[in-house]
Amino acid sequence: MNDLSSADANIQTAMLEVISEGISGGLLVYDRNDLIVFASQQLLGLLPVPKSFLAPGTRLRDFLGAVHDGGGRFATDGAAPRRMLSREDWIADQIATLWKERADTLERRGTDRWLNFTKRRLSSGYGVCVIRDISDYKKREEQWRADMERVQITEEVLDNLPFPVTVKDRNFTFVAVNKAAARFLDLPVEAVLGHKGSDIHPPELEERLDGINRHLSETGEAVQLPERVTRPDGSEVIVLANKYRIGKPGRYYIVTAMEDITALVDTDEDGSRIVPRKARLELFRSSLSRQEDKPRHTPPRDGVDVSDRKVLVVSSDERMTADVLAILGELRLDTSSVSNVEELELFLQLAKDSGIRIDLVVLDRGMEVPCRKIACQQGIQALPVDSLDMKRDLAARIIRLLATQPAKAGEDATAGDWQVASGADAGAETIDILVAEDNEVNQIVFSQILEGFGYRYAIAADGEEAVRLWRERSPRLVLMDVTLPKLSGFEASARIRSLETVDNSIPIIGVLAQAFDRDRDECFAAGMNDVILKPISPEALEAVFQTYLDVPVKRSYA
Repeated sequence: MNDLSSADANIQTAMLEVISEGISGGLLVYDRNDLIVFASQQLLGLLPVPKSFLAPGTRLRDFLGAVHDGGGRFATDGAAPRRMLSREDWIADQIATLWKERADTLERRGTDRWLNFTKRRLSSGYGVCVIRDISDYKKREEQWRADMERVQITEEVLDNLPFPVTVKDRNFTFVAVNKAAARFLDLPVEAVLGHKGSDIHPPELEERLDGINRHLSETGEAVQLPERVTRPDGSEVIVLANKYRIGKPGRYYIVTAMEDITALVDTDEDGSRIVPRKARLELFRSSLSRQEDKPRHTPPRDGVDVSDRKVLVVSSDERMTADVLAILGELRLDTSSVSNVEELELFLQLAKDSGIRIDLVVLDRGMEVPCRKIACQQGIQALPVDSLDMKRDLAARIIRLLATQPAKAGEDATAGDWQVASGADAGAETIDILVAEDNEVNQIVFSQILEGFGYRYAIAADGEEAVRLWRERSPRLVLMDVTLPKLSGFEASARIRSLETVDNSIPIIGVLAQAFDRDRDECFAAGMNDVILKPISPEALEAVFQTYLDVPVKRSYA
């Protein structure tokens, strides 16, 4: 190249500058004497080297020395050198890499800049080094990796959720399904993904769900509906389906989270409507209160009067139930009976809602494990019995157990006692938690969790009642659903904040059905301290109570 005329050299230089522009990088050409033949101007923005060192004829040694002195040392293998090199050793090492037949290295400059070095030895005896700034590419690559990691974490979280979750795209095709949903449908994940609901659900069910999904996709209004489903194995379950629209216009997705509420609800007589099972158990009310006119003729045994104390018998054996009830009747106890675990749980729930204290559960020893667990959740003593126990002095054992409890435990119970106040409790007794929730199924869910935690609580079915109960019951914390009748949760929170003083300010936690930013902002604007999302879980409430009540949860929730 040194033999070229001045005009040819200028043309060649111009062409190389064009090539440098075309490859969006700096271009360095050097000969076998380690002299620079061409150095493009783009190198000035990539390496800390003065312009004078780009002149043709400059020694590579001087050029690299200027790079070193400017703090631009780059690694030869894309990573930090394993040992610190002196200036001369570093220059010699770099010249050696420039003459490799082929070398590609990557250097990170600072926290957000990457340079790529491509070095080639040409058959003509010249060497070429192309330096490109690939920061944008690396940032996109790192963002892609971060996105993939988030996706993997999200998938892992979804797969470990105990309730089914599915996601459909705008064509209502399943694009995501967690393991719980696959188990619920009794299908492998691969048999669900890429299919529509019509491939999985019965026609009549899919026709109704299709209309709901289309309305949700068009309006964005979250849907919560109970649904009776016949599973592939023939069993029937009732689920609470929470449906949300997420994404952006043109890329909306329908998310469905299902919760099995079979044990909490029932259907009406013709099977057409799902109702809280509490309604079905109204027949228990008379059982709990029917003992007012019992004759009082048997004197107390062992000098201890346990008459009128309420005892519940649990046994599927009708003869055993009759024998136990006869013994309890001799003690003038107020008794009732249920035949299985499900009825026990629902009976105790109704009793709690009605403010009725059950003093003792006598249970068939064959049902001891599940029944004792349910009784303990309510803080009630459980006494397992069998036929041998009844032949011995069962009455004496019951008297000893009841004698250890105050006859009117519900009236003078301390904060640590098992009894909690429900929405049905009368009077102006202070409570721990006020729940503002109009949905009856969600009221039952809140009740079960709060009773398991041992908190005294009240439930308001609308915004006006929430404000009234806040005034009357002085709760320590409010769980406020935002979609309430009469006054919305936002309005009720703002009303409470306008009425309270600094001394009686309490935490208000918004309960949202969907994670939209506008809803969160409106919660905070109304004076709420935080928000949680439905469906409600014991873990979510426990975290709230530990944060805002600053005490460990009084957990008896198994």
